[in-house]
Amino acid sequence: MELETIDLIGWLATTFVIVSFLINNMLWLRFVNLIGAILWLCYGIIDLSYSIIFLNVVIVSIQIFKIFSLMKKNN
Repeated sequence: MELETIDLIGWLATTFVIVSFLINNMLWLRFVNLIGAILWLCYGIIDLSYSIIFLNVVIVSIQIFKIFSLMKKNN
């Protein structure tokens, strides 16, 4: 069984999102979750799944905002 590119992206995205739930440091949690959301966004674009695209554009935007807020707060 050979994984197609879209399947590989989906499994990587899933892995990053799951791992993000195991992280206690909020900055790292958001960063790892951001990577997962970006990968899910790529998956949605390749698959032309508008609900996945919309959800992950929102998640990416929130995570970027929260990462900058945390970085500003820590400085």
